[in-house]
Amino acid sequence: MKELLLRTLTGITLIVLVAGSILLGPYAFIGMTLVLYALSVNELNSLLHKVKSSRKWIQAIPGFLLLPLSFATLEHHLHPAWLIVPAGLWLFSTLRWGFNLSGLLSFLWLALPYSSFLALGWLTGDYSYHYHLPLAVIALVWINDTFAYLTGSLLGRHKMTPVLSPGKTWEGFAGGVIFTLLGGWITWRITGTLGAGTWLAISLIIGSLGLAGDLFESGLKRTVKVKNTGNLLPGHGGILDRFDSLLFVAPAVVILILLIKLLL
Repeated sequence: MKELLLRTLTGITLIVLVAGSILLGPYAFIGMTLVLYALSVNELNSLLHKVKSSRKWIQAIPGFLLLPLSFATLEHHLHPAWLIVPAGLWLFSTLRWGFNLSGLLSFLWLALPYSSFLALGWLTGDYSYHYHLPLAVIALVWINDTFAYLTGSLLGRHKMTPVLSPGKTWEGFAGGVIFTLLGGWITWRITGTLGAGTWLAISLIIGSLGLAGDLFESGLKRTVKVKNTGNLLPGHGGILDRFDSLLFVAPAVVILILLIKLLL
């Protein structure tokens, strides 16, 4: 009971901080994503402790450039060609120091997904900043996580991946998807944007790729034999423990929205 209360209070605080930054506007949003990226890189470096200390943050520089350049492209209409710069730096660092798992993950698993999450703010309407889509996506991700956890705890009988993630059950997965679909339908009714079919597709992406993101992080933690990626969030673990689903979901939602805009 005490742990559930701690988990709930931490969750509420996190919701206020993240949702508040999205609602406050584009500059608060980019500030929040930069902080999340920095904290995530720090946790990743701690997990993959074999990385030399002198290179821990050097290999994260391309990601730190990608986020503000993505913001400048979206908000201030900077030429998209500038986005080649962080990709080029990442490629150069890979060629210079060789293939490195931490460098690969910091760019592809962290920087690109956080940039995709940021881009959601400009993918509706007239391509100016609107908070509805990123706010709805992060809310649906957390709805999926929460109800998968609750349903699995109450009704879970059939293990999904006993070795990789013993707590995951098919009942929990189904509960998460059902409530996320309901949340997507309610979002469509409230906002009236994108269409019911699009919101249901987004909900299905969140239900499936959210699980994939969670299992990927579980596999990473199992490889290095740790329970949580950190202890910054009492009751939840680290930043990566809380945002692992979003890291798989955000790029897929961006691709879906762009495909819909291209085809319609």
